[in-house]
Amino acid sequence: MLPGYLSVGQGPTVVMLHSSLSSSGQWRDLIRRLRGSAQCLTMDLYGYGETPIPALENTQPFTLWQEVALLEALLEQEKIQGTVRLVGHSYGAAVALAFAQKHPDRVERLVLFEPVCFSILESGHAGLKDLESVLHVFDDASTASDSTEQARRFIEYWNGPGAFDAMPERLQLLFTHQVKKVDLDFQALMHPTFTAEALAPLADRLTLLHGEHTRASARALIEQLKHWLPEARVVSTPGGHMAPLTDEAAVNTQIEQWLHLND
Repeated sequence: MLPGYLSVGQGPTVVMLHSSLSSSGQWRDLIRRLRGSAQCLTMDLYGYGETPIPALENTQPFTLWQEVALLEALLEQEKIQGTVRLVGHSYGAAVALAFAQKHPDRVERLVLFEPVCFSILESGHAGLKDLESVLHVFDDASTASDSTEQARRFIEYWNGPGAFDAMPERLQLLFTHQVKKVDLDFQALMHPTFTAEALAPLADRLTLLHGEHTRASARALIEQLKHWLPEARVVSTPGGHMAPLTDEAAVNTQIEQWLHLND
């Protein structure tokens, strides 16, 4: 039995995947909305919630395929044989996209909020340059052992200056403890995973949501995916990259609309 998952409701299966430094609990409101018309399936990705961080050999890279395998195991455990609808935010959206690329025949619809699939941007791209301020604290030997500074820089990159220090101490401690997994997340997101050719069959099933005030790196990824997949829908929502949490009602209304559960 896999830890850190929840399955409630009946109907078409909607799988919801959370962002880094989060857990399946971020989807409570969406589950409340959908449980009367769908089977809502959520899971904690590696290193978050109840799912432990993966044990890796020093020479073994961590990739999105390990997270995909976790999702495959959950679908097998729940005996879900047909198609699913995938919802994801940030890191979870990148995991959902990787699953869909591997199993296009198993995906009915994708509604993804700013998938951070950084490997699709070419080296030197302005979107990656915008990300350098947070990547620096994971790559620089002088700060690599300072988990608090890593957590602070990561949180403030996506949430704005002062966001980490404004949080309750219990959340600061939790994020500082979990930030070692963020390092693995970045490894996975930078690992070559996606191609335009492999994603092409998904274009007419894909809706890309983005916050109207998001970071340049996230905007660049939406633009690149739209360039690769012109048939995909791009929809703006209030807020920034963390809008699924800060503007939950507005984002979940869009997610519910684009899942087309009543089709």
